[in-house]
Parts: sequence; C-alpha cells; structure tokens
Amino acid sequence: MAGPGGAHHPIHIHPVRPLYAISAKLLGASMWFWLMYRAKKDGAVLLGLKHPWDH
Repeated sequence: MAGPGGAHHPIHIHPVRPLYAISAKLLGASMWFWLMYRAKKDGAVLLGLKHPWDH
C-alpha cells in the first residue's frame, strides 16, 4: 500500500491545544459531578422507587 519512501497521507491531524484539552476535561468532570449529585438527590424518584411528593 505504501510506496517506496514511506506513506504520505493527505490528511494531517493537528495536536490539540492545551487550553482546549484542559477545558474539555473540566467540563466533562463538572458534568459527571452534576449527574452524580442529581442522582443522589432524585435517583429513587427517577427509578420509580419513591414518589416525588414523598419527602
């Protein structure tokens, strides 16, 4: 498949900038923290184990 001298693929993928990588990890972590927090508070209601009006 590759000719002599190595493969020269027309697609070049640039490395991710550090600011984008850090912000992606921060937003992903905050999303999961929020989901776990809401699951702790409302998980039983969501699964049907408890009625929303039962406190």
